[in-house]
Amino acid sequence: MLRHPTLFGALVLLLPTVAVAQAPAAPAATWPQAIVFINGGGASPLTNLNETGTADLKTGWALGGGAGVQLNQYFAIRGVFDFARNKGSTGSTAYAGQRFNHYFYGADVQLRYPTASGFAPYLLAGAGAVTIDNKDDPTFDKFTKFAGKAGLGVEYVFPGKGVGVFAQGASYIYKYDRGGFDKTQTDVLWTGGLSYRFRL
Repeated sequence: MLRHPTLFGALVLLLPTVAVAQAPAAPAATWPQAIVFINGGGASPLTNLNETGTADLKTGWALGGGAGVQLNQYFAIRGVFDFARNKGSTGSTAYAGQRFNHYFYGADVQLRYPTASGFAPYLLAGAGAVTIDNKDDPTFDKFTKFAGKAGLGVEYVFPGKGVGVFAQGASYIYKYDRGGFDKTQTDVLWTGGLSYRFRL
């Protein structure tokens, strides 16, 4: 479970600072733009698989990326794929030490507020699916569930380069109903990455 939400604290403190700058006017001729991006970081379940807290997955690592279309300076539509691996906590009564792969895939919309400083805080909302597989239990029945997505982040785009760097937290919400559990699960992927935009 997430015990040190440092990334979210930093983002919350940073967003009011960068948002006070006036948004620059972007020439209409520069839109639309194609976007590609990659990211990596950590993956933390916010909830246990049961109410008593005896079935817990530890914070793991995550990699991902995607592509989309920036329709204007404020709005983008993106296809996203994220991979995360977590292990069961050693003190858990279920899945202790076992490795779980999570495959998240779907689409989201990105609402951005570009500022004169080059920073752009943004919100994410979307939906897709998650496939979960236990790599250490051959009897585990891999399954796929619908997943909703929400998140926030901030990006800096280098002037005239099309290259950006970003940090974000994205939460996936889905139903885990295997192994005797029946729980709505929330996983947060806190990542940093690189983006690139170019004219279509």
